[in-house]
Amino acid sequence: VGDAGFDGIEIHGANGYLIDQFLTEYSNRRTDRWGGDASRRVAFLLAVVGAVRAKVGGRVPVGVRISQGKVNDLAHKWAGGERDAETIFGSLADAGVDAIHVTEHEAWKPAFEGGSDSLVGLARRFAPKVRLIANGGLHDPARARQTMEAGADLVALGKGALANPDFPDRIRTARDVAAFDPALLGPIANIKPSELAA
Repeated sequence: VGDAGFDGIEIHGANGYLIDQFLTEYSNRRTDRWGGDASRRVAFLLAVVGAVRAKVGGRVPVGVRISQGKVNDLAHKWAGGERDAETIFGSLADAGVDAIHVTEHEAWKPAFEGGSDSLVGLARRFAPKVRLIANGGLHDPARARQTMEAGADLVALGKGALANPDFPDRIRTARDVAAFDPALLGPIANIKPSELAA
């Protein structure tokens, strides 16, 4: 990693990709040591963290990106609610990750129905000494501040930065932030399963 010029590693454990499929109760139907309750479903992610840490030692920071929602299921919530959050974030803290990058569609909102803490707030509660990065609709300065107050150490932008390549200057000079135009990402390849079979 250091030889390649990178300052750190972030393991992608979010958004419905492979590692997140192990974390998610409806996609992980395994009955071996990799499946079951949240403490068993997080085992694959912890094994990846351990393998990466064994390779790089303490030379560079190692972080993990985590979400509840997926690219094809933005509304998904962990079945065990705050218990799952405690298991996942606590396990990552115990594994010695340097950062947890929490991403949600709307990062400032409560993580679970009936609760008040966002996923960032829960990560701060259950991994109090780990650096937290927050992502998800935080191009609005008020939302970003709210998320920082909930426990984030850093706010990461995606669409907001694409729409506003001068974002820091806009905030510094109190100029309006431009709305994201999805056409910026076009054209989108959208192949239907029936077209693949033809």
